[in-house]
Amino acid sequence: MLLCLLPLVSAAVDEVTHVARVLLELAGTPGVSGYENGVTSWLLDTLEPFNPQVDNLGNVTVTLGTGAPHRLLVTHIDEPGYVVSAITPDGFLRVQRLPQAGVHPWFDLLHSAQPVEILTRSGKLVPGVVAGLSTHLQPGRESPADKRTDHLDRIFIDVGARSADEVRELGVDLLDPLTLEKQTYLLARNELVAPFASDRAGAAALVRLVEGMDASKLQGTLTVAFVTRRYMGNQGLDRLLRQVAADEVVFFERLEKSEAEPGAGVLVATLEGGEPSLAADLLATAREYRLPVRAELAEPAPRGRYSGLLPLPARTAVIGVPVKFPQTPAEIVNMEDLTRAEELLALYLGVTIGKAPLRSRSPGGMLARDSRIENVLSQLVETYGVSGHENPVAGRIQELLPAWAQEWAATDAKGNLFVAFGKPSDKPALVFVAHMDEIGWVVKEIREDGRLALERKGGWLEEHFLGHVALVHTAEKMVPAVIELPEDYREKKYELVRGREHIAYTGARSREEAEALGIRVGDSMTVPKKYRKLAGTRASARSFDDRVGSTALVAALWELDPAKIDREVIFVWAVEEEIGLEGAKHFARQAAAEGGVPEFVFAVDTFVSSDSPLESDRFANGRLGEGFVVRAVDSSNVAPRQYVDRVLEIARKNNIPAQYGVTGGGNDGAAFVPYGSVDIPLGWPLRYSHSAAEVVDLKDVEALARIVAALVREF
Repeated sequence: MLLCLLPLVSAAVDEVTHVARVLLELAGTPGVSGYENGVTSWLLDTLEPFNPQVDNLGNVTVTLGTGAPHRLLVTHIDEPGYVVSAITPDGFLRVQRLPQAGVHPWFDLLHSAQPVEILTRSGKLVPGVVAGLSTHLQPGRESPADKRTDHLDRIFIDVGARSADEVRELGVDLLDPLTLEKQTYLLARNELVAPFASDRAGAAALVRLVEGMDASKLQGTLTVAFVTRRYMGNQGLDRLLRQVAADEVVFFERLEKSEAEPGAGVLVATLEGGEPSLAADLLATAREYRLPVRAELAEPAPRGRYSGLLPLPARTAVIGVPVKFPQTPAEIVNMEDLTRAEELLALYLGVTIGKAPLRSRSPGGMLARDSRIENVLSQLVETYGVSGHENPVAGRIQELLPAWAQEWAATDAKGNLFVAFGKPSDKPALVFVAHMDEIGWVVKEIREDGRLALERKGGWLEEHFLGHVALVHTAEKMVPAVIELPEDYREKKYELVRGREHIAYTGARSREEAEALGIRVGDSMTVPKKYRKLAGTRASARSFDDRVGSTALVAALWELDPAKIDREVIFVWAVEEEIGLEGAKHFARQAAAEGGVPEFVFAVDTFVSSDSPLESDRFANGRLGEGFVVRAVDSSNVAPRQYVDRVLEIARKNNIPAQYGVTGGGNDGAAFVPYGSVDIPLGWPLRYSHSAAEVVDLKDVEALARIVAALVREF
């Protein structure tokens, strides 16, 4: 027995790596039900040496060996998603679910304010975001149920276009499928997390089985099938079973009734009303070779939408692996479980697995940045800095400053970064302040079971982050985790729970395992961030609030010659704005103590905009692409109208596009008002504030940088 086990054991580590590599590629390929073309093409390319066949539904089959018995291994390759159903005159996409009935009550909400990709007819992936409510525009920073984006009538896709014609210029049209942006991460204990990962897990195992087996050892005929349209009433499987007459069928699927956790091993079940003989044989094989295995409750027999129960031989069984957070953007499967399932099938078929993957694919290149402002902005956006943990952002800002400003930059006791320049004169002293921090969490407790209890830093709509991946920032690295969903998310719609505790899962099963990952109490956590170019001059990312303001100050310094500035000016990049303007309050107190309170302070921060189909245009109606905004009234301050008019006059003189208006939220400049300063906040229009889908127009960012430089010279 031990001699028989040795080949499997010696290859186990490599095979886990091979299976993970295949799943990473498959999980990163869009394949909405009925639109699986990309997955089908990937399979045909990868399995080309094995003469794969494809039908007109996109089912892919590989047949090996000859004679009896004829065994059929089946897995599906589609995932739930959306299809473009309409384009509005102002350039937003409307969508319909596929499957149209949805898969569970949270499905739509888990897409709210998230990056997505639209697959065009030409095969191009067009980036976009799902519109979300802006935190600062909601009463009490809570989403009212009648506005929450958990209903198709309130789902709009923003690709950065300004009209239906601009949408079509991108190649996007009706019938184009749409999925969440594909990002995969490895957790502790060889667990992989990705959107709807379990819908590709079976395909990854079966691809490796075909690639790695010695097919000369097969007894009889083996057909391996990758079927489409499971979510559309099993249309692909219905077609397959009417064309392939098999003596035995093994489905490799997510077992809907299983409560097993990742790491529990292989799951085996029979079908309801079916014979247990094949499932019993698979269980016996697993136990003989000491593979971790669990017998599960019988799974429902597959049915065609219009054809009823599908024709299956008596010897039919289902195998799978445990799935955590099934049918969400953060599905988790264990690579060792998946490898053991592959090994079980190989042992049952009487073949060995030893061959490495035939080839690997290289990742795509980086997007070019078109301008200095965009280059600065993209770098700052992709740098992490939760409130109280801004050092990486301060360091990156210093690197991006012109040489003279790098030399003069200083940091105060609170961690605020500032550059003072100019000279005393009759002109009023000015301070410009942007903040470096962003919303997120801090680890407040590592529990005995390895899960992390989190403390929120800043305010946001929690439904934009529950059920998604986040990153724990340890002293040495970033550790992926998942913000856990309520246990009943597949039965009940989202309900607002004030003060809900947020818990993160890293794959660790104990405090010791979590600490071995480098995680400590006090570590910060954010969602993954990526700068994405949308249509025209639009872009999307998390933390434009307030990396745009920080960018504007950096860009303005590049345009200023300090030797020619005949007034005292200080540029401040403040800490801890999101938790109460703490950095600005410290700087203002210190300035007052030293007799250096400025006459005017310009807080350079977001103008949270209602330029969205989800929001009321009663206020906050700053329009993207029409210039910077004087944030004349917000939750913390009213700027005197004569100074608002003065800023607008300077903008007109310098041909800088400008807007002004009323919005929500506070600004750092308000911290200076008690000491005698006049606060004149400046901003830029931002859609979907405090979400992973924030959208800006780079023309507004440029206008903001230009007005800052002009005010230094002329105000």
